[in-house]
Amino acid sequence: MSAFGQTAVPDTVYVYETITVYDTIVVRDTVRVKKAANMPTLPSVSIDHHIFEPSAENNLPPAATFSENRIIFHENNHQKNVKIMKLNTASKLSAVILAAQTMAGVSAQDTQPADDLTTFPMQFSIVYPMTTQGSQTVNYRYNVSFNLFSGKVGAVKGVEIGTFFNQTERDVQGVQTGGLANRTNELTGAQVGGLGNAAKTVNGIQLGGLANICKDVTGVQFGGITNIADSTKGLQFGGIANISKETNGLQFVGITNLNERTKGMQFAGIVNVTERSDGFQFAGITNISKEVSGAGFAGIFNRTGTLRGFQFGIVNVIDTVESGISMAIINIVKKGFYSEWAFSFADYQNVGVSYKMGIQRFYTIFTVGANFIKDNLWVYGIGFGNRTALNNRFDFQPEIVSYQYFPTDFKNIQYTSAIYLKFGFVYKFNEKLGIVVAPSVFHLNSDLKEGSQPYQISPVKEIHSWNSDRINYTALGVGISVGLTLR
Repeated sequence: MSAFGQTAVPDTVYVYETITVYDTIVVRDTVRVKKAANMPTLPSVSIDHHIFEPSAENNLPPAATFSENRIIFHENNHQKNVKIMKLNTASKLSAVILAAQTMAGVSAQDTQPADDLTTFPMQFSIVYPMTTQGSQTVNYRYNVSFNLFSGKVGAVKGVEIGTFFNQTERDVQGVQTGGLANRTNELTGAQVGGLGNAAKTVNGIQLGGLANICKDVTGVQFGGITNIADSTKGLQFGGIANISKETNGLQFVGITNLNERTKGMQFAGIVNVTERSDGFQFAGITNISKEVSGAGFAGIFNRTGTLRGFQFGIVNVIDTVESGISMAIINIVKKGFYSEWAFSFADYQNVGVSYKMGIQRFYTIFTVGANFIKDNLWVYGIGFGNRTALNNRFDFQPEIVSYQYFPTDFKNIQYTSAIYLKFGFVYKFNEKLGIVVAPSVFHLNSDLKEGSQPYQISPVKEIHSWNSDRINYTALGVGISVGLTLR
């Protein structure tokens, strides 16, 4: 198997660009390298796309060797180094896509138009070239093509049916259905394969029992296990994985979506892995992205390099937040992390301590405390907040916190929750220490036991309350807190 391709002209060497994936090199497209002035013309080696092991020295042409991440050309004691593409997530993904396309016979070369083919109504094939027209079927376009075991034709404008395998050299305009698999270059219509389908360009629909592989999709792919494409402008449904370099449509998958760039929407039962997301991501467990400029929702965990959009999860871990919001119970930001402790005294939480984490413009609040007025109550809560500088001495600190109350003796517990919207103003003694005063409004909700009274969470009388059914008690009111902040 050839390791790479090279041709030479007086001042330029053309070699095949390669992508490193662990110990494998994937040859993709041609790149041009300026030839050294003292480097003689190299012999020409003609290849198509291949995968090869770099350790297989006997696969290399005598004029070149492979060394770590370079191809070295040798000629008369002179050498020219050509660096291979840097190993990263995108190149790994490109290599996987290319490898699948190569094995499926999906060429990256431009497809010849089928206009120069002679149209014939029908052909029948047992096994190519055992056909009604022998090996000449590749020079015809058929309205009906039937292959008992396998067949190969030039093009189809109509219907092609195969018990096992159909292969069309140029294009299919209509329907191609195979008991096992179908392969064509240009598809305008539908492919249905018991195991899988392969095409360079799809304008329609691919239905594969196991997999669909193509270069560009404008339409729909349904794969029992996986769908693989360079570019998707439509819809992908995969049982296990959807793999695409760029998605401009919708992806639904049972386990994972793998993309170099997403401009559409991704839905994954477990994980979305994207180099760059400019669209919408939803994952049952986790989203993993290098850059996010859109929105991401994960049932548990978001891991992001640079965030410029919105993310929601139980845990978000981000390298840098350039803009946007990260909303999570646990927000960890490696660059620009905001951390604050607050010790407060309030009518609704007589003694409280809070920890705030995330970024300054949007952080998560964890708080615990106690009440000692009439009803002895433990208090805990969670919320979100923002801190914005007004001038050198004052900051504005709005927060929304949901507090839960229960008795300190853990007896006769009844559900009581109060949501407080606080408008805090911080006077800064210095960059770390400040004093905060925060008037607030609240909504209280309590489920009462028969004959019981709601907990008295504050000595401040509520503005209005409702207890029409004697079971559910709700109220609106105001409160105030003062405290120290330390960051």
